[in-house]
Amino acid sequence: VLFLSLFVFIFNLHAEEFNISAKEILMDKENEVLTGKGKVQAIDSDGNIITADTITYKKSVEFLLAEGNVKITDKEGNILLSKKASYDKINELIITYENTELTLKNGYKLLSKGIYYNTNKKILSSNENSAFKDTDGNVVETTMFQYDVEKNLFSSIGKIKVMDIKKNK
Repeated sequence: VLFLSLFVFIFNLHAEEFNISAKEILMDKENEVLTGKGKVQAIDSDGNIITADTITYKKSVEFLLAEGNVKITDKEGNILLSKKASYDKINELIITYENTELTLKNGYKLLSKGIYYNTNKKILSSNENSAFKDTDGNVVETTMFQYDVEKNLFSSIGKIKVMDIKKNK
């Protein structure tokens, strides 16, 4: 009975691009739009996991919009937290909006207003003011940044402020 009740309350939809599960799924077959509500999870073919309160997926353009308590975990273990994010699967581009917190697999943390993540090239970037904190407590504030996930390389051009744990600038 318990096993069957799980299937009554949780629906799954499998598309070529995403495996989407939610408590409630609404489908607009004419426009090829799927909306999931209530603890929605979408897993793409590369293993990236997106969870949110609401996910809207437009199959014809392979575009996913996640809203409310968005958490994106890539297969390397990096985690993006935001209130709103989009995933353009065709261009392999994840964009977060508003305040975003990025926790890298090696423990580094980054705060920014919006982050672009090219999932194909494994490059994160932002043209917004950002603060990067390493595991020792040193903080780097920048007006833009680029982070190469595979090379573990953080770079920035423009105004950069570095403050170590002893408050040296």
